[in-house]
Amino acid sequence: MSKNGQLPSVPVDDYFEARPLLRHVRVMEQVMAWVDEDPKTRAFLSAMHCAYMDILGRELAPHALTLALAITELEDAVPEIAALVEIERTGE
Repeated sequence: MSKNGQLPSVPVDDYFEARPLLRHVRVMEQVMAWVDEDPKTRAFLSAMHCAYMDILGRELAPHALTLALAITELEDAVPEIAALVEIERTGE
């Protein structure tokens, strides 16, 4: 229990709170793909990518630990992911 007498949040709860940010990530991936397709806009791709990464880092920073915990729960819960994690860990 936390100091205020409440149970700590579950990582998946934090994932749901961060979902709007994740939707923005998906949208921005599409924008970046569009920029990359046109030679006129491709010249701006590197600068846009750097700016986007800076913004994304700031926006996701408060959720980093809980998202990492949610991802580890996902790795443990989904057999296909768990198998890949085990292969990476053992090299087999």
